[in-house]
Amino acid sequence: SARLEVVMSCCRTIGAHAAMVPLDGHAAVAAMPVGSTVAALGANRNPASRTGSGTRFSGAPLWRFTLRRDEQRRLLEDEIQHAIVPEGFDPQPDGWHVNSKHGVFWRSSTRNYYRYNESTKTYTEIPLETSVEKELRIAADASCVHRHEKFKEDRHVIVRDLAKAAQALKMPIDHLAKPIALFAVYDGHRPVDNHSCYKWDDILDHVPPTCAEFCARNFHLKLLPRLSDFKGPWDDSAISAALHESFHEVDSDFLARPGGAVDGCSAVIALLTGTRLFIANIGDAIAFVGEETDSTGTLRVARQTVKHAAVAAQVDEALHVSRAFGDRNFKAVVGGTDEGVSRLSVIATPDISRTVLTTKHRVLLLTCSDFGTVSDEKVAEVLSRRRGRPRLACGALLQEAQRRQVVRGSLAALCVFLDWNAEEEHVIEPAAKKTRGESAAHGKASQVRCRQILVKHKDCKEPVDKVRGNRLVTRSLAEAERILLETLEAIETSPGSSIFTQRCKAVSECSSRLKGGEMAGDLGWMTRGQYHPALEAAAFSLPVGHVSDIVESDEGVHVLWRIA
Repeated sequence: SARLEVVMSCCRTIGAHAAMVPLDGHAAVAAMPVGSTVAALGANRNPASRTGSGTRFSGAPLWRFTLRRDEQRRLLEDEIQHAIVPEGFDPQPDGWHVNSKHGVFWRSSTRNYYRYNESTKTYTEIPLETSVEKELRIAADASCVHRHEKFKEDRHVIVRDLAKAAQALKMPIDHLAKPIALFAVYDGHRPVDNHSCYKWDDILDHVPPTCAEFCARNFHLKLLPRLSDFKGPWDDSAISAALHESFHEVDSDFLARPGGAVDGCSAVIALLTGTRLFIANIGDAIAFVGEETDSTGTLRVARQTVKHAAVAAQVDEALHVSRAFGDRNFKAVVGGTDEGVSRLSVIATPDISRTVLTTKHRVLLLTCSDFGTVSDEKVAEVLSRRRGRPRLACGALLQEAQRRQVVRGSLAALCVFLDWNAEEEHVIEPAAKKTRGESAAHGKASQVRCRQILVKHKDCKEPVDKVRGNRLVTRSLAEAERILLETLEAIETSPGSSIFTQRCKAVSECSSRLKGGEMAGDLGWMTRGQYHPALEAAAFSLPVGHVSDIVESDEGVHVLWRIA
């Protein structure tokens, strides 16, 4: 009875406020008599008996939530479906999409890219290439010897990170496999025409060579927009087509320049993307691809030269190539209307090859035509001895080419060493005193200590030898490199600190050579941001006790020996 009295009291209190509460849901129960209230509470325990717009605790009925959820799910699926369709692809029947500009198909069910073969009426999948930038390290450098000090007939281009360069030019190519790099040698040749050969020395001052310089500055600017245009995977045929079009556009732009320059140039260009190496060649420039043949590391090189077209027989003997940039006087149409033939005597269509790199491939060498007399065996021998040092290898090869023949013009060589996560580096290791810097992680030290040998040349920032009475430096860059090449050969023959000290005191033009004893050439502790970027990169990448390759900066050319 006591419990009943409490319940009756609560009901009377609720009834007093019933007028202020809307009569719907549970609130309507408060206005009922006591018997009806107990019955209603019992009925509300069964969810199936609820009616109306719901309760003030749930807000809306369950069916409305379910409808809204299904609608949102459908909209999300439609949004995802439209988002994954690659840019530039138009829908086709049966889930296919096509990019008409590049001739590539994409299927929504597999989300893969395809090429359509008209002859077989089948689709061939374009595989997605995997990047190997973590597995492959590239060391590239070049060296040139110019016959004429005033004009540089040959040019070279090294773009170690083409993706970064493309990003800076707002033409991203991140969809290509990495590493992405571009290397090129442009071998300029003298002006000629179809009827006479001028003496190069007589006309050089009046008609300076410009073709190699123009191509070196503009080829990558023609190639990058094409590579950036399509964001999907690139098969071999697509990259070859982009190279073909770029060659022709550069040639057309050069011939369209005012002034009527009549010189030309051969070219060998290497494009590396992932594990695919494309070599495009016109003229008589040469490419060498080297790979190890056995476990002992024996290097063998394969020479790649251009395949000349049959039209070469129609060209005056003054020009010995049938493909070249420039050569305005040889780009005329041969064959008249009576013969019914119309063709170009010299064309800018490259010969393109593709190599899939493996861990056995160790080096790529691009050279001008004057290396034709150097045998493949000699090239392999020089590259093996200078492995890991591209600038030194190029200098040794230039000397070899000069010894074998009378060089008619400039010489250029570009060397790229491929390091597939090799722990050991093929560098010289003279004895070194252990110091506190030796325990630092390789390449991650906050400071390093090096000794250097500096040789200046007439084109450096300050061509004055201050340690020898402020004597004016008149040697060329090639001559300065030759001095360091001889120095490194001496160190390699007799490793040790004494030979480094002797050579430093004999040839170095840095004031550090005046330091006494075994500290000759000591630069002290080097921190990041203190020296020229090229010098800093070489110093911090050297293991303790190792000697660097030839390094070029605005001060001259250097050889570093890291001692701590």
